[in-house]
Amino acid sequence: MKDFIKNLLVNRYWAVAFLFAAAKLLIHFLTNTSYELHRDEMLYFNMGEHLSAGYATVPPLIGFLAMLINRIFGFSVFWIRFLPALMGAASVYIIASIVKDLEGGITALIIAALSYLLAPGFLLVDTLFTPNATEQFIWLLATWTIFRMVRTGNPGMWISTGIIISIGFLNKYSVLFLVAGMFIALLSTSNRKLLSSKYFYLSLLTGLVIISPNIVWQYFHCWPVISHMGELKSSQLDLMGFSDFPVSLFSFCQGSAFLWVFGLVVLLFFRNERQYRYLGVASVAILILFFLGRGKGYYALGAIPFLLAFGGYAFEKYLSGNLRIAGYIIFSVSILMSASAMPSGLPVMSHSSYGRYIDKTRRFIIHPFLDWDDGTKNSFSQVWADMTGWKELAGLVAEAYNSLSVTEKKSCTVFCERNYGCAGAINFYGEEYGLPEAVTFHESYIFWAPDNIPDGPMIFIYRDIKDLDKYFGRIVEVGSIDNRYFREKGLKVFLCSEPVTDVGAAYQELARSEKSRYIRI
Repeated sequence: MKDFIKNLLVNRYWAVAFLFAAAKLLIHFLTNTSYELHRDEMLYFNMGEHLSAGYATVPPLIGFLAMLINRIFGFSVFWIRFLPALMGAASVYIIASIVKDLEGGITALIIAALSYLLAPGFLLVDTLFTPNATEQFIWLLATWTIFRMVRTGNPGMWISTGIIISIGFLNKYSVLFLVAGMFIALLSTSNRKLLSSKYFYLSLLTGLVIISPNIVWQYFHCWPVISHMGELKSSQLDLMGFSDFPVSLFSFCQGSAFLWVFGLVVLLFFRNERQYRYLGVASVAILILFFLGRGKGYYALGAIPFLLAFGGYAFEKYLSGNLRIAGYIIFSVSILMSASAMPSGLPVMSHSSYGRYIDKTRRFIIHPFLDWDDGTKNSFSQVWADMTGWKELAGLVAEAYNSLSVTEKKSCTVFCERNYGCAGAINFYGEEYGLPEAVTFHESYIFWAPDNIPDGPMIFIYRDIKDLDKYFGRIVEVGSIDNRYFREKGLKVFLCSEPVTDVGAAYQELARSEKSRYIRI
């Protein structure tokens, strides 16, 4: 430890890098309990209690990470969000290492690290416990490894690259876009000789071994990822126009976009940097693939940190002399733009203050997530709208549950009508009330839903009672969520009792029908 501190004091470059990494951690440590858990975070945390080689919409790594957090720290919002913050700090270190490998100095480091630190997209990604934080880190780590392999001419680094990318596959399937972009780039340049190395084929074999459990799981469960992508395309991506992707990507980067675009231009067109041109080709290929697929802006965030590092290096190297003052003016404006949009990437305001902030700034700031998944345009971030109301919901369910006798509690079922957010809220925030695990046939909860439920009362969560009056003689509305900032505003909790038919048999038939989609005959 003494040697580490001594090196920081002697080497100003790494001292500055350490300060930026520490600042990244501190930013998130001070804010990551400001809002409730996001609906996706609760889903992923639940996966830690149901370890599997695969899930309905994501590969298995997030469940393994959730299990570790739960075993070590338990049900804690701070510690659930500790891991993405740590990955963000590690990304700062890799950015610093890339700038150093390029022989950039402290100025290049400050420009690159500050641009990364203030970009709303990376603040948001490193706040939430989702596969996106791990994805962005793995993309950066894999790109850095390939960069060093090409730079040193050491094909043996294919093995570590293959392992990193395989772990990325087990985190999020979109790592295949990185693979496609890099393959196109290497194949179209003189670096194609690396693709004929025996280590390349060994890395492919190693990668297949690592990802094979998930592939086998997908096969035996009828390829849920394919059906999920079909649903995502029809319900969300088809609603997006071709201009939505670049506009959305800009909203996540804000002023930092100027730096990474400058870095990309230098990569592609400056003769002095032609040895790195393949990375520019890879970046363009990745962006085009996402654009043609009508992807959301944050899908491409993994490709941006390397470009920020290169942009910082290029800024320091090429914007000199008479251009330096103009460069610093542009950089100052870009930092001001990113800082102005910070509340859309970091939970630093109350929901009411954030609503007023959007009203005042949306005319000159393109904020992320104001266009919701259902295609509607709103004056509030969809992400923040998914991070409130859950505690209140758990409280209403607890009120209904505690009105039951001890015997009725033992046979009570909490059922959420196709809403994984509600199920996650009951399982996480209901822990303090001693609530039973919620049941739903939505998302991965369908795999965890019991085949049978006991004969007893049901607490039903939805906007109306649907057709439950056919099954229960008494249905009481316990309450509803009227939080104006809650995405599920108007959600109601019903206590259903006095069954008039065999509810257990009806449930059993419904469960069998829902689960049959994932059973290979």
